[in-house]
Amino acid sequence: MVGKKSLRDNQLFHDLTEEEYDVVSGILKRKVYQPEETVFEEGGTDQILYIIKKGEVRVCKQGPHGDLQTITLLKDRDIYGEMSFFDGTPHSATVVTARVTEAFLLKMKDFEKLVDTHPRLVFKVMKNIFITVHGIVRGMNERYVDMLGYMFGRNR
Repeated sequence: MVGKKSLRDNQLFHDLTEEEYDVVSGILKRKVYQPEETVFEEGGTDQILYIIKKGEVRVCKQGPHGDLQTITLLKDRDIYGEMSFFDGTPHSATVVTARVTEAFLLKMKDFEKLVDTHPRLVFKVMKNIFITVHGIVRGMNERYVDMLGYMFGRNR
């Protein structure tokens, strides 16, 4: 069970009612990872949405010589694993903790059970996931444009 205060501090759950906090806290699992612990590997599927409460993880891809190359760092309140969560596709990267990390895990099979019993709750969480992912994509687009500017000499 996850405490309501922890949920209120997260963008995915900030606008829930007291009853909805009770429901969500009952289906989320809390897990603590140690430094350099692999959360999941590229190609794996688990249909779990990971929500960082406190800590830091590295999103990595395998380099040309077999070593893991860090693509980005995710920190407190960030989410990951969202594509596998929604459609069951394999993870596109490996996630490794950079330090002790406390995370909340939301399994799709548990979330799906709420569709019939708490549709408004499901709508709110889905909307907040969409807003969060949209922010991630927007940031990636900005970094891509900056990189193009650097590559073609516009930002040097």
